[in-house]
Amino acid sequence: MVENKIDVLIRVSEVNLARAEKRFKTGEYDSAVFHASLAVESIANALIIKLGGNEAKNHRAISGLAAVIRRVKPELLREERYIQLIEKGGMIQREVVYARYPLKVGGKWLTPMEYYTREKAKEIIDNAKFVVNEIKRTLTELKI
Repeated sequence: MVENKIDVLIRVSEVNLARAEKRFKTGEYDSAVFHASLAVESIANALIIKLGGNEAKNHRAISGLAAVIRRVKPELLREERYIQLIEKGGMIQREVVYARYPLKVGGKWLTPMEYYTREKAKEIIDNAKFVVNEIKRTLTELKI
């Protein structure tokens, strides 16, 4: 089976988003957030490649995507959907780390399981769905 990297990244993103939703339903909020962040990372890398950039390998794919868009198609950053995509995606970038390691909040150490509430996880997953769907839409619209 021959598939291009973009198609594989899209599929990886879809699988991770489905895993995020499944983990959310079982109350595994840290794991749900982790998979949501991986979904965003994979789909952002797909668009980076489509735009002619190099895939981000440092869990900062949204920052990399914003840089590639500024360089290749800066007019996109004047559209509200892209502004939201970069904003919401940027907020999710850090979660790949927060969902795996202890966090110090208000002078107290917390596990990721204690840090993520149902509400916080739901907001992150909803934002991840928005980012994934907008990038998938962009990938089908771009004529590159």
